[in-house]
Amino acid sequence: MRDLKRAAWLLAIVPAPFAMGCMEVQGEEIADDDMTETSPDDLNSENGLNSLNGLNSINGLNSINGLNSINGLNSINGLSPTTGLMTTSEGRQMVTYIVKCALAAGDKLIKGSYTFSGQMGLAPEWKNGSCGTSCQENISACLMAHVNTTGRHYPLWIIGPQPSLGWGKTNARPFIESAFFGNLFPSPPRAYYCNGPDYERVPVMGRIGAETSDTIFRNPFSGDGMCNDNCNSNSDGYTSCSQYARPITVYRELDTTMPYRICEGDRNGYCLETSSTSIAVRHASPSSSSSRQKWMFERVSTTKKEGYYRIKNVATGKYMSVNGGSTSAGAAIIYETGSSSSSSQRWTLNEIKLTSLSNGSFAIGNYKSSKAIDDYGNQYGYPIQNGTATGPWTVGQAWRLILTP
Repeated sequence: MRDLKRAAWLLAIVPAPFAMGCMEVQGEEIADDDMTETSPDDLNSENGLNSLNGLNSINGLNSINGLNSINGLNSINGLSPTTGLMTTSEGRQMVTYIVKCALAAGDKLIKGSYTFSGQMGLAPEWKNGSCGTSCQENISACLMAHVNTTGRHYPLWIIGPQPSLGWGKTNARPFIESAFFGNLFPSPPRAYYCNGPDYERVPVMGRIGAETSDTIFRNPFSGDGMCNDNCNSNSDGYTSCSQYARPITVYRELDTTMPYRICEGDRNGYCLETSSTSIAVRHASPSSSSSRQKWMFERVSTTKKEGYYRIKNVATGKYMSVNGGSTSAGAAIIYETGSSSSSSQRWTLNEIKLTSLSNGSFAIGNYKSSKAIDDYGNQYGYPIQNGTATGPWTVGQAWRLILTP
């Protein structure tokens, strides 16, 4: 865990402004000892990031009373223990994340009766010295990457060109949400993101890709604002965006605690639902209220099946599968009692690229058959498995995931 050269960070997103659940580096979990004190204090905040902590369109971090990037955090002039951030629970939560982003694991910052722990090591020089441009951009990208406007706990995989982050992927967090970059210290702050290829395909409440109007950052790029069109990259993530050479790339998972509708990606948008009269899965007109159209995705994380999901229907409590466990084209998609050993109940999501589709879609492939769910041209009919999960595809094999709380 101490070898940070190529470590990618798994970070937990919890209530805004900032709070931390757990962090994992290459499989090792670190206990949540973010902040301790000699007297109890409420560390949970329901305030958003456009609060008096300064992350709004007018004030930058340097304008907050008690915080100054010219001096080290350890000094009174760098972070005052008696004014500004340190005087409120919301402010101390901000400090918690500033220290986590800035200092390395094992390092701590003590302010009065409070102790804050480092973990990411993006700007260790700020503990006792000034925070220059590179420090400010690293801290800014890190803080923005942790925003969740709903205050929900949610895990991310974070990588970047910074030596303490490094590059690398994990099947447990396979979808590229965004790159975050800018500088929150000037007034006004420069808070930016771009759209990763999966930002819309896997919406998560409170994150990029979900319907939200209270984020503190904006996409500076025209058109679709895609990272791939506007940033330099390597095989893992983004190495620079615009004039900023220190972006942070965020990978994430589906929200496995919330239901999704699975709807056609083409012209009709009909959704998969469980039949009330048989074990079949069928197409139906979209309904955000029907529990038969709501599906929970459960990550299958055994060694051989990493990257696959079981898909559970909310109304029936049963799982999507293939009739008879068939591997043949034309076999019906059904729902059945869950079985952890059934390879027919394991599904993968593969990005589907067809010029005729305007919405981000997936081909949903079966592990056992390696074939994809196909609507077979029916509107109210019954889907089958057909073709292959990895393409070439038809529009009938394109499915959108719609977050439906």
